[in-house]
Amino acid sequence: MKKNLITALLAFFGFSILSSYGQETRFFMPSEIKKAYEKGTRSYDGQPGTSYWQNTVDYNIKVTIVPSEKLIDGYEEVIYQNDSPDEINTLVVRLYADAYKKGNPRASSINYKDIDDGVELADVTINGVSYDLDDQNMTRRGGTNIYFILQESLKPGSNLTFKASWKQKIPSFSRIRTGAYDSTTFFIAYWYPQISVYDDIFGWDKLDYTLMTEFYNNLGNYDVEITAPNEYIVWATGTLENSAEVLPEDIYGKYQKARSSEEVIHIVSINDIENGVKTFNNTWHYTAFEVSDFAFAMSNHYLWDASMQPVANRQVFISSAYPIDTTRDFSDHIALQQKAMQHFSEDIPGIPYPYEAFTTFIYKGGGGMEYPMMANNGGPGRGVTIHEMFHTYFPMYVRTNERRWSWMDEGWATYNTAIVENRFFEDDYEIANVFSSVNPESSGTMGTIADLPLITSSQFLTGPNYGYASYPLPAMIYTIIHQHLGEETFLKCYQEYIKRWAKKSPTPYDFFYTFENVSGQDLSWLWIPWFFEFGVSDVAIKSFEENKLIVINQGNKPVPIFVKITYKKGESKLISQSADIWANGKNETQVTIPNYKNAENISVNQMVADVNLIDNFFPSILSLYKDIDISAELMGQYRVEKFSFNISITKEDGIMYFKTDFGITWIIYPKDSSNFSSLDDSIKIKFNMNDSGQCTSIDFEGFGSSLNGKRIE
Repeated sequence: MKKNLITALLAFFGFSILSSYGQETRFFMPSEIKKAYEKGTRSYDGQPGTSYWQNTVDYNIKVTIVPSEKLIDGYEEVIYQNDSPDEINTLVVRLYADAYKKGNPRASSINYKDIDDGVELADVTINGVSYDLDDQNMTRRGGTNIYFILQESLKPGSNLTFKASWKQKIPSFSRIRTGAYDSTTFFIAYWYPQISVYDDIFGWDKLDYTLMTEFYNNLGNYDVEITAPNEYIVWATGTLENSAEVLPEDIYGKYQKARSSEEVIHIVSINDIENGVKTFNNTWHYTAFEVSDFAFAMSNHYLWDASMQPVANRQVFISSAYPIDTTRDFSDHIALQQKAMQHFSEDIPGIPYPYEAFTTFIYKGGGGMEYPMMANNGGPGRGVTIHEMFHTYFPMYVRTNERRWSWMDEGWATYNTAIVENRFFEDDYEIANVFSSVNPESSGTMGTIADLPLITSSQFLTGPNYGYASYPLPAMIYTIIHQHLGEETFLKCYQEYIKRWAKKSPTPYDFFYTFENVSGQDLSWLWIPWFFEFGVSDVAIKSFEENKLIVINQGNKPVPIFVKITYKKGESKLISQSADIWANGKNETQVTIPNYKNAENISVNQMVADVNLIDNFFPSILSLYKDIDISAELMGQYRVEKFSFNISITKEDGIMYFKTDFGITWIIYPKDSSNFSSLDDSIKIKFNMNDSGQCTSIDFEGFGSSLNGKRIE
């Protein structure tokens, strides 16, 4: 007790000293970020500094969509407010559609038919001065940015007015989840000339958009008029201001009813589509305030369900827009969104959903993409729906910089999806099962040359390591913090982090310092190895004698340990220790095994990332194969036609592996000669044999999916 008190006092005084003297000696801090702390825009207690500032922007946009030409034709007037202490001499504007411009670099493949000349910009004025786009003394264009040399500096505390017209093509639907889904269905994102971010860390954000990294936008207000043919319904970020002027009388009546009902109202039904929807006029007026972006969708054959969800003494308007699909009924999707929003608001993170609306636009495909108050999801299952809605908190409400640290939003979305699904949809409060849901080990990235420290700017990540570093790896670290701090302290830290940085832009260090400040703990034992160092997590069973199990840490990255004991009568027991058992250089821990004489087998960290799970079992993994006759016919390749990928079953050094051609690998062990499981039991595999003893296919179950793979001869 006395030792713990001394440790707590040292931690408290240590943080007080750090805050007073303004220095960080425990781990590396890039020079750009260090200067922000020196200038007082950030503080070492994790709060915005006394000198924190951010520039804001107001957009007034009028845009026409021409479906037959897949054309966006727009005009905008933008007021950009300089609240920085700097004189600004250049205005940086993003032209996202220049990602499709001939010769520009892209991190993702696109339909070759979408390659064009990019954004057709015209009639540009800044503070009334006309800009010649061909005059290199006034403008320079490169990548997906255009730079305007201001004729008069923008002084601190003043603003400028930017006006422009533009045209650009709507691309074919692609993995960036914007574009044309069919000839009369569109999701429009990354679509308007957007003022880039000028901040206290990097100055202007000049990074090009390559179709991979996502958001880092200004806090802004939007007033948008969208003109479309009058048989189209338009859904958008924010509030529809002229519903009575655009919606036909019967549909308007259902719209109004939905705005006062917690029951699902079918605003646009199958009958409406069959009878033909004609709007009163074809210009839709939406407004959204203090958001970071604006997106919209439109179709002439989509259904529309909606209802209200109570959140903190107010009502949020929830919508689902989806195609008529004979293979699935999406009418239950509103209830799913309502339940997710309730648990986000009341349980975890426990911060009320901060906006007035949320719309999920559903297409036939996979994956999802978030925007303020909107999601663009492919035939969404529960996980995708929850994940994309959670993004409202990060990076929309807490405006994290995904272009630099994508883990600051994708990691939280992955973690929150796992915990909300487990706790509130499955009534499973075991933290071990949350670890199973976010386990990043199967990607095969840990410990490879692609496994870079998380503090690495996301602009330097590609392909497999971008996904690994953005989604499951940080989600696992957040789960480690949750388990270590305990429920009450963790939630205090989490909620305070959101409250401090709502509508602002934290760096990783603001996250580190907030959690340390609120918890009163020095967490550098966790930050340093996981965010700043190369290395792996790798625990192993050293010995098991009598009732003492000795577990050693052979890696440098601290993880908790979960010891699962399976007894001879089939019962099991799970014992856990928090990751701080490895703090202060400790590399060995002891676990007392109850009723050890009846223990049939013991496993360690089946559900936590471990670079070498083979040494985490007693008896050894190899012994699991010893008494079962495994046919060589099982080895080979299998084709999963539904998602167009191959599975390879191999045997190496006596161990069987399940490998996909997109980099995921599992060790699998036998339950019997035809049924196998992954070591964490998250996937089940059944080999189907014919009468001749040949394996013709495999059935694969895991992560909410059931797939079949046909043997490739």
